[in-house]
Amino acid sequence: MIQQSLSSRAVSTPETSPDIRVFHSLDELPDLRFPMRIEGACLVVCQKGSARAGVDVTIRNVGANDIIVLKPGHTLTSISTSDDFQGFLITATRRRLTELFPNIRFLPLFSVRFNENPVVSLTDEELRSLSMIHDLLRDHLASPSQAFHSLTLVSLCEVLFFKTLSIYASRTDLDSTNTRREELLNSFLKLLEDNFRQQRAVTFYADKLFVTPKHLSAVLKDVNGNTTRQWIDQRVIQEAKLLLRTTGLEIQEISSLLNFANQSFFGKYFKHLTGYSPRHYRNNLSSQ
Repeated sequence: MIQQSLSSRAVSTPETSPDIRVFHSLDELPDLRFPMRIEGACLVVCQKGSARAGVDVTIRNVGANDIIVLKPGHTLTSISTSDDFQGFLITATRRRLTELFPNIRFLPLFSVRFNENPVVSLTDEELRSLSMIHDLLRDHLASPSQAFHSLTLVSLCEVLFFKTLSIYASRTDLDSTNTRREELLNSFLKLLEDNFRQQRAVTFYADKLFVTPKHLSAVLKDVNGNTTRQWIDQRVIQEAKLLLRTTGLEIQEISSLLNFANQSFFGKYFKHLTGYSPRHYRNNLSSQ
């Protein structure tokens, strides 16, 4: 079963191409089911109203004049917009990103800033610039037969990418105002994302961060409301649900991928945290 993603599940409209797509409401993304893995990149600009998205293990709130960028690998657990939402979504497949920006993996600013701070408040000038690029991209995608279509598309995407990157780069000095607790949370989240499939022990993360388990849990709970154990369990369950819903892997295989001793232990863990067994989730709840 192919994993669902915002870039691959988009409906065909006059403002889409196979790899670059433009949307103006969630209604254009039918049958959204969560959690889903983002296989491409997604940029959302909110011009009015608000949006709310569950990204990995954190709820992100996007207000008027805000932008959020999600890159490949993020897990989207929920998304909603207010009744008065106005804005636009631009998505690109991983293949197109690689073609446009072959050295994207060598841009540490992109990988770090977009992970830790996906929501940024825009100035009026920044919003006008992004809206102008959106208008040009929308109009261009609506006329795929025009001369130099591909070259123009590449140029517009480059302008969009580097304009967005410059916006995030301009906020890098905000890192100096982060409290040590916020820095510990960011470090923990990066460590969790790299290791949650193999490591569920609180002591592992505390040791890597050179703090005691008690201190780590106290800080995380104070900053974001969840203890270390709750963060770990939430991320493991999100991944388990994603694998159960979007792959044909046997439950035993999923158990092994998530480093459980056996299927029975995985089943007990899953049921304790969700209230139902992995098989029941796959057969009855994964389509909801």
